[in-house]
Amino acid sequence: MGYGTRKLSDEYEVSEILGRGGFSVVRKGTKKSNNEDEKSQSSQVVAIKTLRRVSSSNNPSGLPRPKKDVGERSTMMFPTLRQVSVSDALLTNEILVMRRIVENVSPHPNVIDLYDVYEDINGVHLVLELCSGGELFDRIVAQDKYSETEAATVVHQIASGLEAIHKANIVHRDLKPENCLFLDVRKDSSLKIMDFGLSSVEEFTDPVVGLFGSIDYVSPEALSQGKITTKSDMWSLGVILYILLSGYPPFIAQNNRQKQQMILNGNFSFYEKTWKGISQSAKNLISSLLTVDPSKRPSAQELLSDPWVKGEKAKDDQMDPEIVSRLQRFNARRKLRAAAIASVWSSTIFLRTKKLKSLVGSYDLKEDEIENLRIHFKKM
Repeated sequence: MGYGTRKLSDEYEVSEILGRGGFSVVRKGTKKSNNEDEKSQSSQVVAIKTLRRVSSSNNPSGLPRPKKDVGERSTMMFPTLRQVSVSDALLTNEILVMRRIVENVSPHPNVIDLYDVYEDINGVHLVLELCSGGELFDRIVAQDKYSETEAATVVHQIASGLEAIHKANIVHRDLKPENCLFLDVRKDSSLKIMDFGLSSVEEFTDPVVGLFGSIDYVSPEALSQGKITTKSDMWSLGVILYILLSGYPPFIAQNNRQKQQMILNGNFSFYEKTWKGISQSAKNLISSLLTVDPSKRPSAQELLSDPWVKGEKAKDDQMDPEIVSRLQRFNARRKLRAAAIASVWSSTIFLRTKKLKSLVGSYDLKEDEIENLRIHFKKM
């Protein structure tokens, strides 16, 4: 089929919205087919992520154009590195990274799979594996029983996904709970790493991409504009593990400037009241991951051999209910903040104001931040 006639609507029924981001929206899609065997396959239901184009150039995304006479998984031709407009940097970056994942990682049980790519006047559409099991923290706070063993299983799956992308020279750069989704609702479901819009390939990252990210999970070297490596993702995993076992992040401050300084110095503590029931092996692992010197952090491959991550030293006793309660509150605030910021990002106001930067990465929404959001929403 020719490039100009290949349409998403010809091959997929697009239905409800599953999620929104600053420059993207994810909808559920069902592949159109008259073949009963194909209809029975789970891959017929997908997630379609639309990366919205801001600029008006004819082909700002460098969208992959289809080849002829090749296998189904090889029909996507991706762009090479080139200059793009600032407004389309995130769009182009995600396509470049997904190219590398298709070529060197997929299929993998802990990394999202890309099936196809389309383009139209609305933007670029990535047809992705559907993860219907919910976000990482949503699943945990809904469990009847939660222990170090469950947390270790989560870390093992994330480390497995990181090992795969790191071998492909991909650094995720924005690893956080909302970018880790379960494939389905089964108790033993795979956990998938996704959302590679801020990732880097072969040490290439558009300067615009470097302006984004979540401060709560960012590494010291990223804050100081040092060299970003795969060890930067390991720092983020250390933050996730800290939250999994305590219910709050390791770096809490009155404002982002203070928080940045704490991160740069690796200034965190294991408060006795919270951590007295957590194994020393878990605390040692967190300390190794939240080491300021990247070279001293364990790699994803090394983490997979860690006795605690393997479940050998993880306590199976049920955690203190207060930890779960704190995790529930943290998760609720996180989701509220993410929804609010996404709404502001979706407006043209985002492109014209620096006030939003004070919201990104905040542990909680303060009164002045809520007032700022209220003003923005009135203008939308």
